[in-house]
Amino acid sequence: MAINGYGKVITDMALSSTDTIIQRRRVDILALGLVIFALVLFSRLFYLQVIRHGHYFDKASNEHMRKYEIPAVRGEIFVKDGSLNVPLALNQTLKLVYADPRLVKDKPAAAQELVKILGGSADTYLKRLQGGIEYAVIAKNVPNDVAERLQAKNLVGISMSDDDSRTYPEGQLAAQVLGFVNADGAGQYGVEQYLDAQLRGVPGKLAAKTDTHGLPIATADNIQKAPVDGKSYVLTIDRNIQAMAETELAAGIKAAKAKSGSVIVLDPNTGAVRAMATFPTFDPNNYGSTTDFSVFSNQAVTSQFEPGSGMKAFTMAAGLDQGKVAPDSTYDDPGCLKIDTYNVCNAAGDKPGKGKTMTVVLRDSLNTGVMYVLKRLGGDDNQFTLAGKKLLYDYFTKHFGFGTRTGIEQANEAAGSINEPTSQAGNNVNYANMTFGQGMSVTMIQMVTGMAAIANGGKLYQPHLVEGELNLDGSVTAAPPKLIRDHVISPDAAAKLNQMLQVVVQHGSGYRTYEGTKNKGYLIAGKTGTAQIPRPDGKGYIDGANIGSFFGYAPANAPKFVIMVRINEPGVPGYAESTTVPVFANICQWLFKYYGIAPTS
Repeated sequence: MAINGYGKVITDMALSSTDTIIQRRRVDILALGLVIFALVLFSRLFYLQVIRHGHYFDKASNEHMRKYEIPAVRGEIFVKDGSLNVPLALNQTLKLVYADPRLVKDKPAAAQELVKILGGSADTYLKRLQGGIEYAVIAKNVPNDVAERLQAKNLVGISMSDDDSRTYPEGQLAAQVLGFVNADGAGQYGVEQYLDAQLRGVPGKLAAKTDTHGLPIATADNIQKAPVDGKSYVLTIDRNIQAMAETELAAGIKAAKAKSGSVIVLDPNTGAVRAMATFPTFDPNNYGSTTDFSVFSNQAVTSQFEPGSGMKAFTMAAGLDQGKVAPDSTYDDPGCLKIDTYNVCNAAGDKPGKGKTMTVVLRDSLNTGVMYVLKRLGGDDNQFTLAGKKLLYDYFTKHFGFGTRTGIEQANEAAGSINEPTSQAGNNVNYANMTFGQGMSVTMIQMVTGMAAIANGGKLYQPHLVEGELNLDGSVTAAPPKLIRDHVISPDAAAKLNQMLQVVVQHGSGYRTYEGTKNKGYLIAGKTGTAQIPRPDGKGYIDGANIGSFFGYAPANAPKFVIMVRINEPGVPGYAESTTVPVFANICQWLFKYYGIAPTS
């Protein structure tokens, strides 16, 4: 191989050929890699530019598009004053300050600027700026002059829009009926909460192109969904009756040195509430300054209580309607009845006696008399029967509606509680007490609605506070009265009970309705009730504490109105005749003049 160097030459040529093959393979591999890369890149571009075109187009557009909410105008609330609709809840246009936090680069500095103009806390503003994504509310109900100063600052990402704020031009008038709108724009208590969805309406949407400061630019590309403004309503409340009822109630509570009280005036022929008041009260314009939150509740609807002797009217109604008793039916009054192991007695001072009529039972408010009616309902004059208890339960619940919410347009209405009849031990005592309004609970609106059914001859109407929807032209689309039950009791039974309740007012516990020359010549029917107050722990009753009530209607021969007055925990001695009847009498006297009702005799 060393000869002539051929071996060397041949070896070098072999190596050169191998290197060339390897290099070609590398080039092929590189070329294939470039092809694959080009295919991947092309596929990616095709995916982004064709398949995902819409997504990235929207994303790019959103860099200069912001979404805004257009607030709906909250509906307003009116009451009647003669032929006029007088506003009780209106809107005033202030400003809503909001931000797009993404555009606010120096949030602490922006918060400090906001404090200088809006007042408040920088920490609060900073939290709102840090907590929002695209939209953060900074402040509501900003006065227009303050808003102008803020706008002059030209803070990037800070904008504002009109903000309808609630105002109550009549102040405390019908405060618990109305409720109020809180800082978040939500209705609280009363009509404002019950009809919040209808009153608030539906906000609109605006997608607007913005400039570099995030401010909307008016272009043809803006997409807007118009807001749907809330509905406005006219209430059944009569402004003048409401004002008078509030005045008389406050005076009566002061005279009785009581803790609180309520009054309702209702039309027995439609169920329309003409006045509904509770005292103490509050000003919904300044609800934030109230420390006792219990004054926000409409006690006439939300507070359930043991009604006491007022329930005797409904027990007697059941007996009359069933034909088990008549106004002149008699029984022998033992003064006390032993039921199981308990003695259930008349009020202190009532003397036992024979041959007492059912009219006297109501006039003198005899507990043993209505217990006798319960026995008669069961067909056994000597004992309570399950059948009799079931019949009384049926009248209380299905006929008069106790134990069920009435559906009146008020938030947080209570249902009350009526125990079902059983054969268990203790149920007889419970039902004996229920005949005269103990061991059960009701609301004022239930009581006055039931009395209205007696007044109008046996028709139970749903009580209501909304007369109808106020249209843009000022007309009212009124809803017809809603008849719940056409035959609560027969017209004959109602007429008999009417006469008996007139005797209560003329010669019984309602005598102060005619005190002096007051209401002379007018026929008035009614019934008092004085009930003990259960202890919070459920063990017995609070010593010396009671709830006095009086409810009735007039004129008894052609009822125009039903009234109920309730006084809680009076600080003066005596029963309902000395605390609630004077308030009832004063309201009656005023209403006779207001409605122009002439005396009967």
